[in-house]
Amino acid sequence: MEISILGFCLGLLLLIVPLYILQVYKVKFLYKILRGFIKMLVTLGLTGVCLYFVFKWDNIWVNIAWILLMMLAGTLLTTMKAKLNVVRHLLPIGLGVFSSVLVVGLYFLLTMIGTEHSFDTRYLVPVFGLLIGGVVATNSQALRTYYMGMKNHGKLYYYLIGNGATRHEALRFFEKRALEKVSIPCISKMALMMVGYMPLVMWSMLVAGCDVLLAVAFQIVILIAVFCASVISMVVTLRVASKLSIDKYGKLKMNHPKQESVEV
Repeated sequence: MEISILGFCLGLLLLIVPLYILQVYKVKFLYKILRGFIKMLVTLGLTGVCLYFVFKWDNIWVNIAWILLMMLAGTLLTTMKAKLNVVRHLLPIGLGVFSSVLVVGLYFLLTMIGTEHSFDTRYLVPVFGLLIGGVVATNSQALRTYYMGMKNHGKLYYYLIGNGATRHEALRFFEKRALEKVSIPCISKMALMMVGYMPLVMWSMLVAGCDVLLAVAFQIVILIAVFCASVISMVVTLRVASKLSIDKYGKLKMNHPKQESVEV
């Protein structure tokens, strides 16, 4: 499949239709929409240029360097989305992203692709990219829930400590709530993904001429892999972050995100 420059430009013209409709209805966010679209073009353009050379060179060390760069970017993006201090939370989030993506990614490649082609650029880079993207979304939400829970229900921590609970047991309540807040919606969304817009991998494989059953099977397994990596990353991140949530006297540090309170 090939897309000509003319075809690409004609495809971009589709943007005129929603922009015209929004202009007719005098929607106030038209400037933000245009700015977001331009930002998307620039981001995808730069990413595309980098990936072009990564795929052209098809070198294992270049692939590893690119994956590490994606992990770092995912860590920073998670911190920013959760509105947390980058310096303080770079370690726990980075450990969560690295450990989960590495373990699940290698398992997925070795079991689904096999040992012969598992480290090829066309498999290695997309799979790790999908896993990192899924981890970023869940981790940021889990951390927001975790710190907002301590902010809104901090007295519960001291109540549990006062009744004989250890620090780990007291903090486990907030970790459990964060996992529930993120995991349950993920499961619900997975049930609807096959009829929505989310199974991009499956549709892309079908457009590329892949067998239908293979595309469906690959989509199902990659969704499970993303969910598995997300849960592992959340557990690792929250466990390390919990050690940063209390001082040496056992008191809570209010390192919560700077946003409105949410119900947890």
